[in-house]
Amino acid sequence: MTYDILKARLRGTVITVFDPGHAEACDALVWNGRKPVRQAKVIVRAADAGDVQEAVRYAAEHGMTVSARGGGHQFTGIAARADMVIDLAALDSLRIDVADRSALVGPAVTNTRLAAALERHDLGFPVGHCGDVTVSGYLLSGGVGWNSGSWGIACHSILSVEVVMADGTLLTASTGENPDVFWAVRGAGPSFFGIVTAYTLRLHEAPRAPASCVRIHSAAQAEAVADWAERAVARAPATLEFTAKIGAGPQGPVIAAIANVFAASETEARQVLDDLFRDAPEALDVIGPMPTPIVALYQMTGDSTPKGARYGVDCLWSDGSFGEALGKAVAAIAAAPSAQSFGLVALRSNALPIPQDAAFSHAGRVFTTFYGIWTDEEEDVVNRDWLRTSVQGCRAFATGRYVGEAELDQGGLALPTLSEAAQHRIEALQQRYDPAGLFNIVRAGADRSAA
Repeated sequence: MTYDILKARLRGTVITVFDPGHAEACDALVWNGRKPVRQAKVIVRAADAGDVQEAVRYAAEHGMTVSARGGGHQFTGIAARADMVIDLAALDSLRIDVADRSALVGPAVTNTRLAAALERHDLGFPVGHCGDVTVSGYLLSGGVGWNSGSWGIACHSILSVEVVMADGTLLTASTGENPDVFWAVRGAGPSFFGIVTAYTLRLHEAPRAPASCVRIHSAAQAEAVADWAERAVARAPATLEFTAKIGAGPQGPVIAAIANVFAASETEARQVLDDLFRDAPEALDVIGPMPTPIVALYQMTGDSTPKGARYGVDCLWSDGSFGEALGKAVAAIAAAPSAQSFGLVALRSNALPIPQDAAFSHAGRVFTTFYGIWTDEEEDVVNRDWLRTSVQGCRAFATGRYVGEAELDQGGLALPTLSEAAQHRIEALQQRYDPAGLFNIVRAGADRSAA
């Protein structure tokens, strides 16, 4: 295999297994401090969509598997496992059409950058909850973001995409052009059979007075918190986003009941929060209400996920009771081997219905996520075992998982990320558009578990 041919075809940079710094470059592909077993033979740092096309053609000619890397935030490091990894970091253009309420966004644009640019124009989009995640993997996964109860799951605000296919062609996909590809790109996650080089997004009117309030409760209050939350969120508008964060405290788990309201006015924000908390259990501490535009929310949430730590993350959807999920999360955090680990249980009973016109096909009224966070490699086994035990303890009421925060190294034990019908359709489209399995890293790398 002659990599000089590939290098001559590209404007960007090529790093091969024979080059100095290859190992460090492979590690840099993944945000998680826990790196996957190195698989990439070559890393292509694409300069533009043309480079992506040339790299894909080269990989196809030489029987190599391919994955795209946007920000490297998928916690199992799926983007780093192919023979060829195409790094899209340079594809970070952002153009906003204020009059048309649309944006042309490169795959490497981060949630924080997009949110900040939109706020300057009083526009919004359901960007992800983690600021330094790029839109590429976020939107491919569906996108459960800020104010998604009102604005919807992010992939439903995609107007069109530019996609490099397995034969190296660049095509446009939308509801009216290549609709099968457009259906799949909205929620297929790492099962998608192409590389998106640009998104055109539909934008929304920004909330003029977003606000938040946090109330701290002991684990002993879990049942009372759950009973109140079920009543309160059911009567709240879709602009109210409610999450319970369970973390370690000096005397055991602590529950932070977090309410974010994306209101049109300060009066509306005050009314929504006053009504939400009017019958809430007595709190140990109260923070807010306070104004919280999305960029400020990123500043508040970033400390929970320190860069450089080792992570194992998994999640599940449920249509059962919030109390059942909260109880399981409290018990899981009480048993966590690391004090940095935490759980999130979001109640979405007031969210707008999700359209059934995209690959994104698993959701629920309750969304639970377990974040295992630790420091030393010697602690990997015990923390990953804790993560899997915690999720398995919720299987009785789980309906599926969100692929954007799913542990993908579980084989047959894993809860599905797609409905059965969507999975069958994805497999048929893979055979049609990628019969050689160029992009099927989930299937090809099923036995390549993370270190």
